[in-house]
Amino acid sequence: MKIITTAFLLITLFTNQCYSQSTPKRLQKVVDAAVKTFTWDIETEEKGSMMFLDVPYDGNGKTEFLTLTVAKDTAADRPAFISVIVPNSLNQKNGIFIAFAQNSAGGGMAIVKASTTRLNFEACNNEDCTARMVKAYAHSDERNQDVDILANMLQYDHVMFLMVYPDGSHKSVAVPLFSFKEQYKKLP
Repeated sequence: MKIITTAFLLITLFTNQCYSQSTPKRLQKVVDAAVKTFTWDIETEEKGSMMFLDVPYDGNGKTEFLTLTVAKDTAADRPAFISVIVPNSLNQKNGIFIAFAQNSAGGGMAIVKASTTRLNFEACNNEDCTARMVKAYAHSDERNQDVDILANMLQYDHVMFLMVYPDGSHKSVAVPLFSFKEQYKKLP
């Protein structure tokens, strides 16, 4: 019995040691994939810069994309606009909801409820709908005030989008903002 117990303990310790040595490599691969997925593309011209981020998500069994665009004039402190482009299969009357979240101690996200704002679509065509926030402000009809989206993107850890479909189903997409914060500060 002692031999079986000793063998079991040795196998358990050896397995845990092997697992713990391979975990950092797997974790690093996940981190690298996240950094690659959430690193914004930047095009810089003499007059200003455009930041783009395509975020893939599961849209009813197929991959859809939410595209974020930030246009910044070199001569201005604030972006000319921030836009959110989503497939036109959403309930267009609802627009899209934006909220911000902080990392929580337990490893999840804590939504800052006061940051939730409905974005109305400026335009929809055969493929997509666009919500545009001029000067990076969104007007909250519910609170009758402007919300500083740029300040929130620079302050919080995540931006979240809630999309509602005509059948009442919904999708939410969370975008970590670590890359945005670093890259935006470097824009001319």
